[in-house]
Amino acid sequence: MMTNENPFRKQVLENIQNLEKNVIDTSRYIHEHPETGGEEYKSSARLISELEKHGFRVEKGVGGMDTAFKAKIKGRSGGPRIAFLAEYDALGSLGHACGHNFIGTASAFAGIALNAVIRDIKGEIVVVGTPGEENLGGKIILLENGVFDDIDVAMMVHPSNETRFQAKSLAAQVWEFEFLGKPAHAAAMPWRGVNALDALIQMFVSVDQMRKQQLPTVRTPGIITYGGERANIVPERAVGRFSCRGENFNEFLKVIERVKRCAEGAALSAGAKVEYRSLGPVYKDMKTNQPLANLFEKNWRELGGIAQENPDKGQGSLDIGNISYVMPCIHPSVKIAPPDVANHTKEFARLAGSPSSDEPLLMSVKTLALTALDVLMNPEIFAEIKNANNS
Repeated sequence: MMTNENPFRKQVLENIQNLEKNVIDTSRYIHEHPETGGEEYKSSARLISELEKHGFRVEKGVGGMDTAFKAKIKGRSGGPRIAFLAEYDALGSLGHACGHNFIGTASAFAGIALNAVIRDIKGEIVVVGTPGEENLGGKIILLENGVFDDIDVAMMVHPSNETRFQAKSLAAQVWEFEFLGKPAHAAAMPWRGVNALDALIQMFVSVDQMRKQQLPTVRTPGIITYGGERANIVPERAVGRFSCRGENFNEFLKVIERVKRCAEGAALSAGAKVEYRSLGPVYKDMKTNQPLANLFEKNWRELGGIAQENPDKGQGSLDIGNISYVMPCIHPSVKIAPPDVANHTKEFARLAGSPSSDEPLLMSVKTLALTALDVLMNPEIFAEIKNANNS
């Protein structure tokens, strides 16, 4: 896919060059003030301040989420409405171990980079602040509450231990299983009790045994959140949580049903009862828009970037997956860490706020901005992108 010669490309790159210090300072600030999902008041305020400073009209608290926002700057009437998705939630005690300081900054400044040219172009640039990717599925909440109803294309980048243009993710949801038994003295008369913890442990064994017959893409990690009060009392209540994942939405639904059957069988064998419930929304698998991903890759390579894929890289789950079901989306990965340093680790958190991440961050801002510019100025490319999502 080729693009026409773009007269605004140089102007956008010069704009980013002038903003370099501000880009890095913003990423550092968010990294130094880590806030968990739904509590990102300082981080969202910093990004909002930068956007307003550069002419964006910002609506705060959109979609029923206090720390979400929607910033717009309009060009001439007509043309596509392109959204950059800004994440900025951290991972509790691990801080920005998933590098969302990088993501929020890259998306905000990709939008800001275009503000100098958008008034001469048909279309609209939108930066959407999306809280709680890690714990709330913030994008899913915003999608369900209509925040993306006026958007045509959505894009973002994610720091990683590889550079990859084709994003994949697993469909996922967390489920809680509560087993109910009957208390008794665990030494004097254990036969009078029904051990809820035994049932939960048996469920863990059964779920583990599932691995023999399930596809390699299925994931069912779990934890025990409650197992009783005292060792000399037969536990009358036990609670566990399982993160159930499949390669796609249909596979995920089958995984859930099998895990439920494991719970029901464990309860039956122990003489206990079981209740189960979902916790939070379903994260659907990511559907990368191929023409848009190709365009991002083209701009990345023209800027001197290379792909550095990690063959051992596994798959997590992304709330942008739900958006990719309804509009063209990309979620490329950008390398800031060596292959043996994974996301959600202390070392990755350190690198996400270190000088070694500065150049990948600036490259991400440039590539996002130029990719959006190409879509805005080439109706045939926009049509190809839309058609690919409908096929």
